[in-house]
Amino acid sequence: MSRENVDLVLRANAAANVGDSAAAAAAWHPDVELRDLAHAVDTDQTVKGRDAVLALWSQWRETFDEFHAEIEETVDCGTHIVCATRWVGRGSASGVAVDVFQVDVYEVRGGKIVRATLAYPDMTTALEAVGGQ
Repeated sequence: MSRENVDLVLRANAAANVGDSAAAAAAWHPDVELRDLAHAVDTDQTVKGRDAVLALWSQWRETFDEFHAEIEETVDCGTHIVCATRWVGRGSASGVAVDVFQVDVYEVRGGKIVRATLAYPDMTTALEAVGGQ
């Protein structure tokens, strides 16, 4: 089952990167929880519900031109998929380039992403958080 979990996360990411909200939403459980450890000061650290996650992603896409997340590596920890991710964009108003490396963790149950925790500083910290390796 876990290879399907990796594929689900990769499909959701690819859909979000091209602005396909419907395909991205299909991967998320309606009651999904997203926690961003590096959230902006004016943004909640945790949002709950598929609509809230999609609204946050939309906000990011409006704030940054060419905004996308490049998953460079995945580690399959069963129900948790740990992703080394590079978040890239350019400030819409400022033109300032953003290129941030972080490790994100997605928890999958019943074929849907039920929880995402973004912005662990490194793979070791993320793996420790999910009890892997």
